[in-house]
Amino acid sequence: MSIDPVVVGNKSPTMSEEEFKAAVQGGNLKEAASIAQRMMKSPGLFNIAVVGESGSGKSSFINAFLGLADDDIGAAEVGMLETTEWPTLYSHPEYPNVFLWDFPGIRMPIFQLIEHKMTDTYVSGYDFFLIVTVTRFRDIHANLVQKIQENAKKFYFVHSKVDEDLGAEKRKINFSEARTLQQIREDCQAHLQRAGVNDPQVFLVSSWESDKHDFPLLKETLDKELRHAMLQNLLDTSCRTLQEKKTDMQKTTWKPATLSGSPGAIPLPGLSLVADTAVLVDCMRDYCKDFGLNSDSLSALAEQVGKREEDLKAVIRSPLATEITTDLVLKLLEKCAGEGVTYLTYFAWSMPVVGSLFSAQVSFGTTVFMLDNFISDLAEDTQRVLAKALEGEEKKSKQHHQEINLPVTHEKKPTNPILAGGRCDTGRPGASSCQDSRPQP
Repeated sequence: MSIDPVVVGNKSPTMSEEEFKAAVQGGNLKEAASIAQRMMKSPGLFNIAVVGESGSGKSSFINAFLGLADDDIGAAEVGMLETTEWPTLYSHPEYPNVFLWDFPGIRMPIFQLIEHKMTDTYVSGYDFFLIVTVTRFRDIHANLVQKIQENAKKFYFVHSKVDEDLGAEKRKINFSEARTLQQIREDCQAHLQRAGVNDPQVFLVSSWESDKHDFPLLKETLDKELRHAMLQNLLDTSCRTLQEKKTDMQKTTWKPATLSGSPGAIPLPGLSLVADTAVLVDCMRDYCKDFGLNSDSLSALAEQVGKREEDLKAVIRSPLATEITTDLVLKLLEKCAGEGVTYLTYFAWSMPVVGSLFSAQVSFGTTVFMLDNFISDLAEDTQRVLAKALEGEEKKSKQHHQEINLPVTHEKKPTNPILAGGRCDTGRPGASSCQDSRPQP
């Protein structure tokens, strides 16, 4: 039975994702990496929409992808006429949480109804799109590509029935299979580029010869895409978690700043400030430990992911816990001294009672400002360390999957997507610092 995928709804965090978030929040980077490694071995819920015109071979393509004959139990229905009435889901042949959705033909009235409803919420229900065609790229495909790109989704262009193209060309005296395939590929790419697609990915396949042409490459590329998407999702989660942790910790920096400015504080050489630097040294070392950037934590993380501790430390830009000394604190305070006045003005305005007590002490504002900056740097460093630690896990998880040779079933999944596993939140924050730290596929 088919369903309207509008009811797919939003993804909700899985238990593993919550455990990963808790580990990052607690500064247990070794545990966070261990959870990430387990999750990478079995990609989470991922929906792939297979769209195209009627007769383009969408259903046959899905069957070939599943390793099924058209008349096998659980195979997508195929025929001379359009046989798909509503988007129908089929389980990925290797990953039970990954689904391929067979859409009605683009020109069918039911697809036009679906296309009319393709708002941001609707399109966000799918993680990836495969546009299947037996013809050249046309305006109807361009409109679909535009909607997909507007929602920041990725897609591949699949030219199916390439065996028929080759069969027609074989009648020519100067026939060359390689040249014919290259001409088809370049034509598709040229039309996609004119539609505003940079570096388009085009795959030439035949559902009757799934071991030839680009079919094996398409499977391999999709597998890589799944694992990369999982890694990006994990890094997005750590980014959000670290941002929340940073904000919470910055709300408490007034406490050590107050303590460092107690009656026992001494004037700092060369600065119009007074502070107990020993208090600040201990505080900043504790911050490093809270984020998991102390030596013991980094050593355990390096052992967990099979990397050298020195390689993890190399991406850290803030001082390590063992490098935090009185001299370093003095340098950081000196650097922030000018900004401290500005911060104190804001502090006095936002917290009139406390602000009035310290309004004459630039030392307090400078110390708070310095600690806030240090916490912000630690959050960014932790994200970089996690990205470095998880670098290459896509390949490791693929090797693990091949070694254990998971059994494959080809039964259709429940039509209710909630019963089929639900969905996770597809919204991702656009924090550039986090995006820059992600390993590229």
